Amino acid sequence: MNEWLSRPGGLAGRLRDLRAQAGLTGKALADSTGWQASKVSRIEHGQQTPARADIEAWAQTCGADDETTTALLELLDEGLGLRATFRDRMRQGQEQVQRSYNEIISAAARIRYFETAWIPGMLQTAGYARRVFAEMVVLHDLAVDDVDAAVATRLQRQQLLYDQAKQWEFLLAEPVLRWMLGPADVMRGQLDRLQTVIGAPNIRFGIIPMGRELATTPQNAFQVYDDLVIVETFLGETFHTGPDADTYCKAMDRLWDEAVSGEQAREFIVNAIRALPT
Repeated sequence: MNEWLSRPGGLAGRLRDLRAQAGLTGKALADSTGWQASKVSRIEHGQQTPARADIEAWAQTCGADDETTTALLELLDEGLGLRATFRDRMRQGQEQVQRSYNEIISAAARIRYFETAWIPGMLQTAGYARRVFAEMVVLHDLAVDDVDAAVATRLQRQQLLYDQAKQWEFLLAEPVLRWMLGPADVMRGQLDRLQTVIGAPNIRFGIIPMGRELATTPQNAFQVYDDLVIVETFLGETFHTGPDADTYCKAMDRLWDEAVSGEQAREFIVNAIRALPT
């Protein structure tokens, strides 16, 4: 994605040119939009993917007409429709991929996860995360094995859970609690960790139980960062905005109708812990 943003004629360069044509410095643009100057720099150098609202604010501040704004938004949609393979993304190691997610999450106000296989990264313990990254090394034949660095970077962003300006949603299908993705002691610690977020004021946590009739099929896992949806598969990530992202958000709203939360969710976690081998 960074390479696509910063390619000749790409979105980063066009935004930079638009600012320059308006006679604005990066700091002046940041002050006008209420951003940090570093955000403007990251966007112009292709180091951060702007949200649609970012582009709209950028264009308005620079006095761009509707045609220019629409063209920039279409360019963003084109880029977000790209599929990034994990093998390409991780060719320099998994730690740099985790840094990119740290940036996405830092910039987002509402973060939503629906998971059918993994515990969400924001709630993973070090032992569980290490198991996840070790699998990626083998699955994608990675030449760089930086599991410890990737774990540290993933855990670093968990401090954002306590940022009261952010709203979090974690919706898990019940099998996520039951998959033995590591030895029993790792799973026990991981399941205990889930209990700590139940009842947090800025966190919504729920579980979709097995054995009940569902109105919406939990087809695949996905993540929502404001208006950006990321879908992960064995091969890589697909990015969606606009109507495609709206479909995922609608699906998540419907999936929440099937979920239990609060003490009911805690009961499912405790039962999963009790079922672990001793």
